[in-house]
Amino acid sequence: MIELKEITKYYKSGFGKTTLLNIIGMLDTASEGEYYFDDQPVHPLNERKRTVLHQQNIGFVFQGYHLIDNLTVYENLETPLLYKKVKASERKGMIADILDRFRIVAKKDLFPDQLSGGQQQLVGVARAVVMKPRIILADEPTANAL
Repeated sequence: MIELKEITKYYKSGFGKTTLLNIIGMLDTASEGEYYFDDQPVHPLNERKRTVLHQQNIGFVFQGYHLIDNLTVYENLETPLLYKKVKASERKGMIADILDRFRIVAKKDLFPDQLSGGQQQLVGVARAVVMKPRIILADEPTANAL
């Protein structure tokens, strides 16, 4: 496994680290070449099929957290589960578990602007973890917390 942290040591800003993560995470497409995820070719898939593959397999922690401002912590955690079409009763249990594991139960009804940067970061990580993805990609998740 290659950690982006290791790549970051050698490649400064502007070298395409975020672009690479976005391609691996199926948020962007490469301009050339082939990409396989779990032996499935990704490069010929249309955007809708790539999105489904991403939603079913990949958790993403963004550098800028990308929490949805008009949603509470609970709703931000629920969003990837809605896309994954997880049943309501199962969603509630999964979110309750992740709120407890990340020790943010008391924050569940707050909006992102009511949280500190560190708390927003924690919610961003929890959102990536809640759907139990096969892989988690993190784009310098601590850069904004410094």
